[in-house]
Amino acid sequence: MVRITSISRVLLLLVCSWLSVATAAACPPDAVETGHEATLRDGTLPYLACAGTIAVDNGDDAQGRIFYTAYLASSDVEQRPVAFVWNGGPGADSRLLHFAALGPVRIRDSRAEANPDSPLAVSDLVFVDPVGTGFSRAESEGEAAGFYSTTADIAATTDFILSWLETSGRADAPIFLVGESFGTWRAAGVAEALADQGRPVAGIALISGGIPLGDMPDRHLMRALSLPNRAATALAHGKLAPEMRGDLPQVLQRAERFARAVYAPALVDPAALSPKERAAVRGRIAAFQGLSPEAVDPETLWVSPRTFRTELLGEAGQMLDVFDMRSTDGADPTPSGKAVLRYYREHLRYAEGRYAGIEVDELPVGAEWQYDQAPITPESLARAMAGEGPPSPSQPWTLRAMAKMPDMRTFVAAGLYDSLNSCAANEATVAALPTPVAARFALHCYPGGHMMYDEPAVAVAFGHDIAAFLGAEKQE
Repeated sequence: MVRITSISRVLLLLVCSWLSVATAAACPPDAVETGHEATLRDGTLPYLACAGTIAVDNGDDAQGRIFYTAYLASSDVEQRPVAFVWNGGPGADSRLLHFAALGPVRIRDSRAEANPDSPLAVSDLVFVDPVGTGFSRAESEGEAAGFYSTTADIAATTDFILSWLETSGRADAPIFLVGESFGTWRAAGVAEALADQGRPVAGIALISGGIPLGDMPDRHLMRALSLPNRAATALAHGKLAPEMRGDLPQVLQRAERFARAVYAPALVDPAALSPKERAAVRGRIAAFQGLSPEAVDPETLWVSPRTFRTELLGEAGQMLDVFDMRSTDGADPTPSGKAVLRYYREHLRYAEGRYAGIEVDELPVGAEWQYDQAPITPESLARAMAGEGPPSPSQPWTLRAMAKMPDMRTFVAAGLYDSLNSCAANEATVAALPTPVAARFALHCYPGGHMMYDEPAVAVAFGHDIAAFLGAEKQE
């Protein structure tokens, strides 16, 4: 029988106390720390909120500080995943994903409320504002432009993540990178950069930005597969040709079948069609989009995203919104600036800095951005002007990261009514990958726009799917 003396008991208590402190969630030393309780669909959850900045380097000697908001909800810090989350732009802060989708507090109609769909129950969350957005700044005005490029942004974000993990005592935690729109480039690029530094990534979530794989090997098929999105949009506006109508699943199925079998081959070689065949194909392309045949380019048979948004309701003098083609008013879903500022100043007690775009004017991040990851050509610039994405293609960061990290998984989300994305194109892209790689993708299509989570019903499904993706790491 082992006897525990009073001295041994004191030592045991001290050891237990030390172990508890060593594994308890805590903010980095310089952050403002506050305690809160999240109200989620499965109950309540206590958590710490951390608001602070971390010094970063752009990879070329420019210095800055990145502001972050972290939510930490578990004492099991060695095993609990950490998801780093950002929006896109380039030049956007993290307000949308933070306060409209994934944070434990949501801001709607200028009011802060509990977000029951936050994935905080399965993963800690760190919302990141790139240099030049939110409270994040370069050390000097002269150094600011050094952060406004794709490669510098990847370098600075990688530096931030490694520093945050180290100062938070989370060096070995499973990590995820979650980006929206242009932020998908950041997520994929940073994943590869972390792999190159020996830091594995459990997964990346690519929201409304496609899959960064470099220049598309079959742009004709990708263009053709925008047809289901447009047919759904025409159906929503009551503009779909009568012979094409049906319920939404029927319309999507017919449009995709035509896109693959007829439209894509026609885009590859329009000159191979006889005048009669060209006229027939042109008519069907128009009918699936609710347009007149004259809206379809007679030479290329292509309808650019900008042309489609301009022409569908052109007779009424209306243009479809780029982010949600069901809308024509271009409403900004970004949470109220005043409510966001009140949240930081009063709820999180963060008193430093001046928030770009709320307390001071937005900084010219997007206007000065350098797409230095690939050359800008006349063809790529023309595509950008027509509404087909950035002025130069991405690098194949996603595939390179997945090759370097065989356990890394990829979540892809798109909105059916987003003019910048295509659910069917995402499926075709993944289907063309080697089977072992394709099996590591989880594809999701939501009946919404670019910010699909802006709709309450979609927010529930989106939050559930993200939580399942982040939580799968703990179940393996």
